[in-house]
Amino acid sequence: MVKSFRVSIIGLFLVGFCISGAWAAESPWKNIGEKNGIVGFTRATTRSSVDEMKAIGIVDAPVAAIEALIRDIPAETEWMYKCNEATVINTPEFKSGGDIIYVYNVTDMPMPVSDRDAVAKAVYTIDKATGTVYIHVTNVQTTYKLDKKKVRMPLVDVSYTLVPKGADKTEVTYTALADPGGNLPSFVVNMLTKNLSIETVAGIRSMVKKDKYKNIKNVVTTTPH
Repeated sequence: MVKSFRVSIIGLFLVGFCISGAWAAESPWKNIGEKNGIVGFTRATTRSSVDEMKAIGIVDAPVAAIEALIRDIPAETEWMYKCNEATVINTPEFKSGGDIIYVYNVTDMPMPVSDRDAVAKAVYTIDKATGTVYIHVTNVQTTYKLDKKKVRMPLVDVSYTLVPKGADKTEVTYTALADPGGNLPSFVVNMLTKNLSIETVAGIRSMVKKDKYKNIKNVVTTTPH
């Protein structure tokens, strides 16, 4: 996949960060279809004019391999569409380590659209009774690497839920709500990104086949969910 997501360039704003949140009065999820066993959903939300997205699918890999992929921040440039910079932040202000990782991400956009960037905090937790790993990523308001040539995304709220379904199978639930900022019409963003959640889970399926991930068996997250 990884360089072949068939999504609009506007969809780039959402790839790389994955989030969900429970807010009152949200609209119900709407099933938008299925591709290769991955089911997609969207819904309107009170938090933004852009829709929230969700996808659920089985990945033929253990939870540990998928966790390792998501923790491998620099590798985002290999599989997140048009991601041209992805780095771990480790500064006095943002100290990464263990189950909390700060990330800086830049999405390359063709002219005349400005590149998008974001600083986000990823928190990893685990339900030790079930082996389910949760990754929750939210944007951080900061001037870190603020660049007037880029648009800093005002909202990033993403999550992965990795549920073991056997020794080498994991149910992945991906949700994403992200506002690209700028002057892009929300209805255009919604129309052209509705399948992005499905494509993201498909991308995970492809990446975990790489040698660097496929033999990983041990989960490293220890923080209780």
